[in-house]
Amino acid sequence: GADQEFVMWMPLLLMAVAVSLEPFRIGMAVLMINRPRPALQLLTFLAGGFTMGTAVGVIVLFVMRPALESAEVTLPRVQIGVGAVVLVNAALVATGVIGKRRADQPAGAVAQRFAPVAARVRQLLAGRSLWTAGVAGLGIALPSVDYLAALALIVATGAAAATQFGALLLFNVVAFAMVEIPLLCYLVAPDRTRATLAALYDWLRAQGRRGASVLLAVVGCVLVGVGVAGL
Repeated sequence: GADQEFVMWMPLLLMAVAVSLEPFRIGMAVLMINRPRPALQLLTFLAGGFTMGTAVGVIVLFVMRPALESAEVTLPRVQIGVGAVVLVNAALVATGVIGKRRADQPAGAVAQRFAPVAARVRQLLAGRSLWTAGVAGLGIALPSVDYLAALALIVATGAAAATQFGALLLFNVVAFAMVEIPLLCYLVAPDRTRATLAALYDWLRAQGRRGASVLLAVVGCVLVGVGVAGL
């Protein structure tokens, strides 16, 4: 029924929301909205990301689906497994194991080593080329652990191919919400949209490991809880 479908897709939507609030993703949106022709930059960035995310999703769904069905993997088991991985990830982020610079490698040495590359990247990002925006969108949507986990959840539902493809599109729409919403808002109120998006980015960065770990922990707990309830 409707309640069963809600419980089935709620973890997927939570994961998409977590992806959409990644500081790096929002930071790229801030960068695009401050380049020449902001609306086109955001649109091209969005098109690149959506294309890559959808293409990778289609490939993984139709490659993984027969393998998982033959292995008789059930949705609750996948939810528990993915939830456990997310909780471990949350613990690693909270303790600083992930995202902490190595103590034996000073920031100055790293910056000096990659200075030429960083300068070239800044030059490209500061320009007006739409190709740069498109490539940045493709790069940001390369498959991550979170995205592959979400695809595994979709496959494990055992739903029809059309339903799984719809879930894939929905995940990507939500995951790129912080690009889509600023794009639409910019057409109405450019200056206010720039300021609001920059403030959101600064707030997310200020939260540091705590905000990221809490968000991951919530997603992990929901996944494990829904999976256990479905056993």
